[in-house]
Amino acid sequence: MESRHTHGDPSAALHREARAWLVQLTSGQATAADAEAFRQWCERSPAHARAFAEARVLWDSLGPAARSVADRQRRGQVRSYRGDHGIRMTRRVFLGGAVAASAAFVIGHSPVSPWANAAPDYRTAKGEQRRVELANGVVVEMNTQTSINVLAGGLGMELVAGEAVVSTGRKLPQPFVVKAEGGRVLASAESECNVRCTDDGVQVTCLDGLTELACGGRVATVKPSQQVDYDERGIGVAMAINPDIAMSWRRRVLIFDNQPLSDVIADINRYRPGKIILTDAALAARKVHARFSLDQMADVTSLIRDAYGARVTELPGGIVLLS
Repeated sequence: MESRHTHGDPSAALHREARAWLVQLTSGQATAADAEAFRQWCERSPAHARAFAEARVLWDSLGPAARSVADRQRRGQVRSYRGDHGIRMTRRVFLGGAVAASAAFVIGHSPVSPWANAAPDYRTAKGEQRRVELANGVVVEMNTQTSINVLAGGLGMELVAGEAVVSTGRKLPQPFVVKAEGGRVLASAESECNVRCTDDGVQVTCLDGLTELACGGRVATVKPSQQVDYDERGIGVAMAINPDIAMSWRRRVLIFDNQPLSDVIADINRYRPGKIILTDAALAARKVHARFSLDQMADVTSLIRDAYGARVTELPGGIVLLS
């Protein structure tokens, strides 16, 4: 329970409102009216805008845990209520979210992080790509926001997060192992595969040669131009894909073929600063055929506005609302 002192602190109240707005805007139920009300809230003072920018940093730090609470709220598994400012929020987020988020914020911004010595061997920042040559002729092409650790002996790596293409040479003495989220991807000699590790699970794409994956006691073979997902529930069904579209990021291009705008925005958010938030369910469901250069990321919201008649609201902290 919050103390009277906390309730009487204007700064604490402002941050509670900012967190509540963040829950509402990412709930999938926000309306154009919500977007306008939020814009007006942010314009009340620089402190309002700053509070929301900080709340977004905290939300991103929470990652899957925050999204899990939001998902359960949407499924009706978490009781919700409206605060004094009329914004729908869960009691768990309202009371407990601040504690967890604050811890994440302190750790992430502390000059001496307890995980400072656990930095990955290689990483890329948002929008950055990198090519790394490992032992035995293995080449790793790292996409945006990717972290990897090289395993002992150089015969494998751990994909901590992000996306990478692994290309192996002819003289590889044994399959190269990519560990990701409880599973293992094995790339044989003279093969090429892409492994993508996100909050939704792991996606393995075979581009050339032989790729196998093992997860939950099962083993599956992924053939060229096939894609297989796996997570804690097991291995999914192999799907045929167009490698030119799936791997377009290697050419610094993103290609979308009949995908919901919500999926498009989720992918674009991996490459550009800040965050684009869809506040209109009908707009989110619109199917998209588009091609974006990674050099166009700063203009992508204008392109979407022109193509779909969306309303664009730019807010502090790199937040852009599409409605």
